[in-house]
Amino acid sequence: MKNQKVKNISYLCKAEFALANIEKKELVALPSGAEVVSVNLKITKARAGGTVSIGLDDEANVFLNNSATTKSFAQSATLLTLKDNGVITAKITGCDGVSEDTKGVLRVLYFLPSEILVEY
Repeated sequence: MKNQKVKNISYLCKAEFALANIEKKELVALPSGAEVVSVNLKITKARAGGTVSIGLDDEANVFLNNSATTKSFAQSATLLTLKDNGVITAKITGCDGVSEDTKGVLRVLYFLPSEILVEY
């Protein structure tokens, strides 16, 4: 019989937000020790000409840098373990005068640092 340690607590956060110009929009809070394995952005109602950068607190483009606000899907290739609590933010530019129905959906999948021992 073999043993393996696995992460056993995962969270999927889904944050829907309007694509209106704003310096920084806080979307997902992450606890200390979180291991982020997936960050993706889906633009459901588009706005031509704008961009969205998805990052952490003071770093605006950790996950996605200047993704177009046309109807699209973007997946980050960045994997990250947080040493302290953090917040995933969106910086939106080039979307002056948009209506509230122009939207993006951010999905973040992360695991907490707890582990269990699995036998197989």
